[in-house]
Amino acid sequence: MAPTQMTEYAKTGRAAESLPRAAGTIVLETVPPAEMGAALAADAAQKAKFGTIHLIIRGFLCTPFLGYGAATVFVMVASGVPLAVAGLVFPAGYVTLSFLGLEMATGSFALMPIGMYAGTITPSQLVRNWTWTLTGNLLGGIFFAWLLWFSWTYGGSVDPPVPGQRQLLIVIAQAAEHKIEYIKYGVLGWFAAIGMGVLCNWLVSLGSIMSKASRSTVGRVVLMWLPIGMFFALGFEHTVVNMWLFPTAILSGAHVSLYDWWVWNQIPVTIGNILGAMVLNGTLWYYTHTLQK
Repeated sequence: MAPTQMTEYAKTGRAAESLPRAAGTIVLETVPPAEMGAALAADAAQKAKFGTIHLIIRGFLCTPFLGYGAATVFVMVASGVPLAVAGLVFPAGYVTLSFLGLEMATGSFALMPIGMYAGTITPSQLVRNWTWTLTGNLLGGIFFAWLLWFSWTYGGSVDPPVPGQRQLLIVIAQAAEHKIEYIKYGVLGWFAAIGMGVLCNWLVSLGSIMSKASRSTVGRVVLMWLPIGMFFALGFEHTVVNMWLFPTAILSGAHVSLYDWWVWNQIPVTIGNILGAMVLNGTLWYYTHTLQK
């Protein structure tokens, strides 16, 4: 990418090609990888400017949309639809939060390192963004889990009277119990959870990256949908989704303790999500298209 274009990204967050053009100029919808990297670096610089309260609010509002998408998938699974098929519906929640400008930590795990390598943010700004975005995501997940459970069970006084709602809470509880089975395998299980996190966010963090590959709204939606749909259909581990799933399952009577949740899932999965996004996308992908000499 030309230096003048990089400068334009750093100043305005827009590609030089997105500025007014002379008559007769041909505009291509597809954006090349090097230009995508510059746009992502500019996005990182913008996110570094957000106040702490805004990172928390945007993170808080993010997780419920993932919860809506996941709950829809679980309803379909409870009705007999295979997970590999139902999971393709999940990206609807991600697309919604993306266009609303909300903050999901797993996307920032790739985005902020790109900004750091490009010099648009500092390492301390990266840590600050990750910390407060994760905090907001967790608060949003717990709130949405409680609201869903409270509304369907009348504050825990009855089982959900609607069969579909009752079956959904059972499926969520079973999913959470399955997600702590790493404990059966000890240290190998703990590292397997990290591996599931890496495999997940290698795909999921591509949502924010691939959204820069098209200049059209429809193109952005399709490109984000592909990796997000694959992740859920394959059953990998996503730390932000789990911030909603586990609280919902625990409230619904799943045989899962807070210790089980955090030690045998949330912590190793978060580590894996960071590694998958930061190393494979935020470092290697960005390096080969932008940083090489």
